Amino acid sequence: MLKKDVKQYDKNIFKELEESWAICTAGDRNTGFNCLTVSWGGIGMLWGKPVGFVFVRNSRYTHSFLEKSEGVTLSFLSNAYQEAKQYLGQVSGRNEDKLAKSGLSYTYDPDMDVCYIRQASYVFKMKKLLSVDLDSDLLKEDLKEKFYSVKDDHTLYICEIKQYLTKEKEA
Repeated sequence: MLKKDVKQYDKNIFKELEESWAICTAGDRNTGFNCLTVSWGGIGMLWGKPVGFVFVRNSRYTHSFLEKSEGVTLSFLSNAYQEAKQYLGQVSGRNEDKLAKSGLSYTYDPDMDVCYIRQASYVFKMKKLLSVDLDSDLLKEDLKEKFYSVKDDHTLYICEIKQYLTKEKEA
């Protein structure tokens, strides 16, 4: 994959997350890692840094890896991998090696001590800056009923984008 300046990112993040989703991975090769499909999040600027942010439910197995890890990756795959992405979003890594069963594989980056999805079209390698537990009781009632009828709140993770990798060739 090619390293690029994050300011060269030219995709529609709204469309990417809503229609194609991303794979969020946390942990490392030595202590273990896990990943899950995410569609709630975004990218932007905060504290003078390029950041990515994701929301992960506290009940998800990957949540514990996010809590312990400094490094986080967001891997974006083409829609040719939609079934694999769906599998990663539906099955827990607590009980099986869901990445292997999805047909996907990972690449380990020893410099940042992170893993990302090898088949990705592009990847954000990030360092966690902040995690905030969200309280669904503070939401307006219609949102609370729609997204938290069973109380399973999210944690917001804000991460500095340290590297942007892409399979696209340089112009």
